[in-house]
Amino acid sequence: MTLSVENTTRWVTVDGHRLRYHEAGTGAPLVLLHGSGAGVSGWANFGNNLEVLSQHFRCLVLDLPGFGASGRPEVYERNYLRIAADAVLGLLDELGIEKAHLLGNSMGGTVATLLALDHAARVDRLVLMAPGGVGVNILGPEPSEGISRLMEFNANPTDEKAMGFLRAMVSNPATLTEELVATRLKAAADPKAQAALRDAYATFYNPKLAEPLPLWARLKQLTGEVLILWGRDDRVTPVEGSLFAARQLPNADLRIFSRCGHWVMVERKDAFERSVIDFLNNGL
Repeated sequence: MTLSVENTTRWVTVDGHRLRYHEAGTGAPLVLLHGSGAGVSGWANFGNNLEVLSQHFRCLVLDLPGFGASGRPEVYERNYLRIAADAVLGLLDELGIEKAHLLGNSMGGTVATLLALDHAARVDRLVLMAPGGVGVNILGPEPSEGISRLMEFNANPTDEKAMGFLRAMVSNPATLTEELVATRLKAAADPKAQAALRDAYATFYNPKLAEPLPLWARLKQLTGEVLILWGRDDRVTPVEGSLFAARQLPNADLRIFSRCGHWVMVERKDAFERSVIDFLNNGL
């Protein structure tokens, strides 16, 4: 049976909010966490990888609160990363899963790192794909081109601004197929999705909601096995950040993909899937 949005969709209620996730496969549980951005959802990030990964793992692809079809608090009273991390823990609790592998892309990688630091007993192996907040950008401009394009979209959510953001995600513009663009633009045009994105990012820049320490300053505390995946041509989280993360994490391997931007799972799909399967099955 071909996997689809419809036949993989499941629902769970966490902290009074209905969250959508997609489930496929059997075996060790693997929670996949999407990034942020225009038109994002769990399926938009990982739907094309699910067919392969679900042959090896019980894949759970979550729409984080406010993204995709998931509900959200009316007001974010905490840093959004904390809200998202609690949603993942709630999913595991509701499904009776004591321990799971985590795979996070961009903001999802940030959430996965936070979980691994604060709830190490619940996290098995960790895959971080160009995670935000984990590397340190010392060579490129700040904010990066990709984040600048996202901020422009947040301020003026038009199709043109959304396309500017999408182009910054990839190394090869041909990656942006008509189907991918149409799907993302349709999702990005939803006013509720736009508000959720703006509100989440507002918490990142609110000093009252800041973490006591930046995530990168805590990396040496994360002693579990970690695979770091990064695109050489990433214009959202520049690749030099990967070297900092790899030096700080005690048990981490780093793989840098040529001909690849921020979306490793899209531009280097086969190599991404092979890397994830080998690491989660065999470790470092």
